[in-house]
Amino acid sequence: MRNSRRLLTAATLTATLTATLLAGGCGEDPLGPGNRMAVLAFGKCLHAQALQLADNAIATGSAENIYRGLALKVAILRDLGDTVSAEALYPQLEQAWEAAEERTLTEYRRERDIGLFIDVARAERQVQGMNADCSDVPDVPVPE
Repeated sequence: MRNSRRLLTAATLTATLTATLLAGGCGEDPLGPGNRMAVLAFGKCLHAQALQLADNAIATGSAENIYRGLALKVAILRDLGDTVSAEALYPQLEQAWEAAEERTLTEYRRERDIGLFIDVARAERQVQGMNADCSDVPDVPVPE
């Protein structure tokens, strides 16, 4: 009973967070199809594939898609434990936010957006019966 309750809670969290990411407060699709596919891969511990999909979305998306793609990329890198590479993307993330929103990106907003991606991925992993930290998945090299 406890395990099914945890899965239901994780599924509810996944659905809620995904809806929040997709809505983003505007009429356009702020996430974009490429980033959406990257989120799915991220939730399956397919970090290398998720990074590639996010890069593709960044290269071809709208200003909002680019910002979200960069935030997703930071989240993936953090999930891999590569905080140095993640933090190196902060200037690009700030520029993308300013291009999309025409205002300065606050640290709170940056961390909230990155955290949402991490929370969605970890909740999805729990729903799929995986460890939230991907410790039960064999290591797959990240492309350079």
